[in-house]
Amino acid sequence: MNILIIEDDSSIQMLLKLSLEVEGFHPMVAGTIASGLDALASASIDLILLDLMLPDQSGFEFLKTLQQSYKEIPVIVLTAKNEMNDKILGFQLGADDYLTKPFETRELIMRIRAVMRRMMPDTTAHAVEVIQAGVIEMDRNERSLKVAGQLVKTTSKEFDFLWLLCKNPKKVFTREHILDQVWGFEYYGQTRSVDMMVNRLREKIKPHDHVLATVHGMGYKLEV
Repeated sequence: MNILIIEDDSSIQMLLKLSLEVEGFHPMVAGTIASGLDALASASIDLILLDLMLPDQSGFEFLKTLQQSYKEIPVIVLTAKNEMNDKILGFQLGADDYLTKPFETRELIMRIRAVMRRMMPDTTAHAVEVIQAGVIEMDRNERSLKVAGQLVKTTSKEFDFLWLLCKNPKKVFTREHILDQVWGFEYYGQTRSVDMMVNRLREKIKPHDHVLATVHGMGYKLEV
């Protein structure tokens, strides 16, 4: 598994590289956004570890670029910025996890494995790969979404959220449950991240946005 580390601190670079190699991963190191983009263009990358404060560009801007060209690659943000607004923005821009410096390398390895498990297709005999729920059609292998026959681009989390609802039409999911299922770990933050994600999705799927129904005081469900 190839992991791209985009981090300008040489001591952290070395720590991450050695820790990942011990666990059997194949790390690549980039000290700037520009060199990170070069690595993405020249190698097959399975996961990115991204620092937010880099010398040539903000990590937030890099996340926007990833959503345009490499949205299938999961990203774990590693940063000294621990404000809640920064975390929420990172998730909104497509980050799959967020770890604040300083951190234990054991926890990082655990989170890497958790993210990759979520990205792996279900290979069981009865795995569902395509779902049709009303006007929504989803293909998990292609990570594609169609609404009334029109292809709609989504972030990784938007896709996982819709997949959860489409697998369980009319079932109400609380915001806490959605955070746990979509983010993949217990989230001790503000649940408005879910509301913001739903608002973005509703904008993308208009005029069929009514299928994402709010259940006041509880959460969300799919109306079909």
